[in-house]
Amino acid sequence: MLPARPVLILALAALLVGGSSCLMQPSVSVRITVADGSSMDVPLTEVPPPVTDGVVTIRSFQFAPWDMGKDKPKAVAFTIAMAFAAGSAPESIRVEDFTEQPILEIFTDTHARVGKDGLYAGVSKPFAPEDEHVKWIMNLDNNVRVYRFTVLLKDGTTHVLLRPIFVPAPMKDFIRSQLGIKA
Repeated sequence: MLPARPVLILALAALLVGGSSCLMQPSVSVRITVADGSSMDVPLTEVPPPVTDGVVTIRSFQFAPWDMGKDKPKAVAFTIAMAFAAGSAPESIRVEDFTEQPILEIFTDTHARVGKDGLYAGVSKPFAPEDEHVKWIMNLDNNVRVYRFTVLLKDGTTHVLLRPIFVPAPMKDFIRSQLGIKA
């Protein structure tokens, strides 16, 4: 049997080591400069957390290959899922690629309507892989894209949120393969 003092020290050490793993979560981010010259930190996670200002929440913003129909080349489209606080309703929603100049419009809904529980969903027009809106998928390196959401509410207020997305090189490679193109 161990003396009381070493057992107490071992127990204390186990608590410290065991508890520290809950406190020490690795976090990797990159600082980037966007189209207006401002800087922001972007977490390098494959599933970014929702972005919100308390009234407007961007739950999901993704891009994926889009089938254009038989005998037509595939394209890339963006899907949007947003939520609005109770009593808030959008008049219009505009999404732009805010990563660099020129700022490119990705999606606009001038008659935005929310569904049940204040939820909104939208899909951009499809963009050909060589289109300036998505030609970054041809780059073989990891990439960070930043999208600016400008939401005009029916009450006349405007909400602007930035949604950064980390795009790992293997994801771009997968998308290119789904589009049937080689970089």
